Amino acid sequence: MLLWLIAFGYLIGSVPVAWLLTRLVSGQDLRDLGSGNVGVLNTALSVHRWTAALVFLLEAAKGVAAALVPRALGASDFEIGCTVIAAFAGTRWSVWLGWRGGRGNTLGAAALAVYSPLSLVIVTLIYLGARMITRSNFLAMRVALLFLPIVMGLVMQMWAAALFGAIFALLFLTSHNPETDDHLLLKSRFPTLWAFLTAPPRRK
Repeated sequence: MLLWLIAFGYLIGSVPVAWLLTRLVSGQDLRDLGSGNVGVLNTALSVHRWTAALVFLLEAAKGVAAALVPRALGASDFEIGCTVIAAFAGTRWSVWLGWRGGRGNTLGAAALAVYSPLSLVIVTLIYLGARMITRSNFLAMRVALLFLPIVMGLVMQMWAAALFGAIFALLFLTSHNPETDDHLLLKSRFPTLWAFLTAPPRRK
């Protein structure tokens, strides 16, 4: 059953929601806009905030499905973890977009909320603490990723959980750089989050 679950995870993760909605709304290729990231924040910055909100909900639903479907089928925690990692990889390297995609933040967080809610809470607190100290989303995210495998291993008392956390962190870091960090782009365009949320729609 494990191979079937991995295939399911990859396929559900590979559905390029942000790319599809951007094409539907604007007729453009999201990979050619903004940071080129096929995700929520680039959709908000390059297309429309309401489109990004729908992308967020659908990506979160993909993450929840990646964890809940195998659980409903009686899969073990190890099998669920493999399914989630496959879904995350599908988001990062979508077969439908020539092996390009988004970073999988939303899908990963939603899946972790189902797989190990306490781990998500602890890692989020670590991120917020690092964010307050460094005043940098980029550095705070890297600190949180450093602690992710430790937190998951301790919370779930499974070596496999620590391994999943390490794989997730490594996969995420393959696309996490200052040049394409959407949070840095947002900060460069808007002085505050409120300014971003209340800005008029982009004109094409």
